[in-house]
Amino acid sequence: MQVKGLIVLSAVVAAIALSACRREEPVPLKLGAELPVATQPAR
Repeated sequence: MQVKGLIVLSAVVAAIALSACRREEPVPLKLGAELPVATQPAR
């Protein structure tokens, strides 16, 4: 049961990390065109 829990946890963490990376990529590009300073503190 612990192995299943670890697999589920790792899958959830990986999904969150991938979705976070995908969300962060296009947003700074849009903001960067108008507000280049806003992209630096966002990190």
